[in-house]
Amino acid sequence: MSEGNQDKREDPQDLQSDRTQTDNESGDPARLAPANSRLTDVPAGVIAAVVVHGLLFFALFNVFQWNTDTETVYAELWAPEDASGMSLKGTAQETEEEAPDNKAAPAPEEPTAEELQLKTEAQVRREAQRLADEKARAEAEAKAQAEAQKLLEEERREAARREAERLEAERLEAEKRAAEEAEQKRREEDIRIAEEKRLAEEKRIAEEKRIAEEKRIAEEKRIAEEKRIAEEKRIAEEKRIAEEKRLAEEKRIAEEKRIAEEKRIAEEKRLAEEKRIAEAKKRAEAARRKRIAEEKRRQAELAEEMRRAELARITGAPAVTSGRVGSTRGTPGVERSMQGKLSAAYASRVISCIRPFILFSVPSGIARGTHVAVYSVSLLPNGEIAETPRMTQSSGLPAFDRAVRHAISRCNPFPRPLGNTPMPRRMEISFDPVEDAQP
Repeated sequence: MSEGNQDKREDPQDLQSDRTQTDNESGDPARLAPANSRLTDVPAGVIAAVVVHGLLFFALFNVFQWNTDTETVYAELWAPEDASGMSLKGTAQETEEEAPDNKAAPAPEEPTAEELQLKTEAQVRREAQRLADEKARAEAEAKAQAEAQKLLEEERREAARREAERLEAERLEAEKRAAEEAEQKRREEDIRIAEEKRLAEEKRIAEEKRIAEEKRIAEEKRIAEEKRIAEEKRIAEEKRIAEEKRLAEEKRIAEEKRIAEEKRIAEEKRLAEEKRIAEAKKRAEAARRKRIAEEKRRQAELAEEMRRAELARITGAPAVTSGRVGSTRGTPGVERSMQGKLSAAYASRVISCIRPFILFSVPSGIARGTHVAVYSVSLLPNGEIAETPRMTQSSGLPAFDRAVRHAISRCNPFPRPLGNTPMPRRMEISFDPVEDAQP
């Protein structure tokens, strides 16, 4: 019995050791906390769990340390009973009370076998009851221990869950703090940017005020200067008017003299202009006759060349035109050259293309043929102008020369000759402002 009690007294220590080992293996966050952690860093739930565990351990320790006294066996003596159920002892006592003078009662008789059997059965029942009580107590203790272990496990799981919740809360709190810090930094940055904008705006406004003030001062100076100049002008104007009056009188006298002199000079100029116009008409007529003769000669040469070219095209022989040899067989890709030899009809078509673009106001008094501009134009086989028209003779009127050059450039490309006549490579065209200019 004492050994069983010793085993029972050792069980709480083993239970405490097993519990400590289990706690260490399960990685209880409360027991594995770092050494430098403060008590205030531990959640209140973990502290409460530790206190409950301590109280439970203390209760279990007291239960297992409870000493059971050595069982004492008591023997009961049974007195024989009479048929009425009263014991002999009671009868003897009554007899003694009734007869106190009698001698002492005899020694009790030995118990009978039946009494011994009953006594033994009673002892067996008491022993069985004791063993049953001990077994029940052991089962209750085991159940209490299991409940305590289960409670400890639940406490550990609850502590782990609370620790996980604490860590999650700390993580969320850290994220919240980081977000708040980021938001604070953003607000501070917005405030800084707003402050910079405000300072820049104040600087801009101050600069605008300074510039406006400078402009105002400059404007006041300008107005004062204008007033001064106006006053000087007024004084000068008064002097000028007085001087003009004096000069006007002198000018009137001189004007009368000048008018008389101009009349004389105008008469001389009129006579000279009539003479010049007559001479210009003679020169223009001579130039016109010369140009007509030259045009007739050119047309004759062109007709001869066209005849020769047609003959050469038919016979396949090379044609000679104005000392230049050119192939006129009509083979595709063969270059043809007819420089300066145009028919009157084609020349008229070219001039009709150019004339609408000659924008020039002819001065009065200009006779026909007195101001003729001649331009040389180089052409490509497709009629486009190959280079800038070159003036070989000026009309003496620069504006008219420019108008003719611009008009030639506007007629690009030149119209193609009718029939199979090849495109000329160069043309010399004469322009008279009286005949060709458009007002």
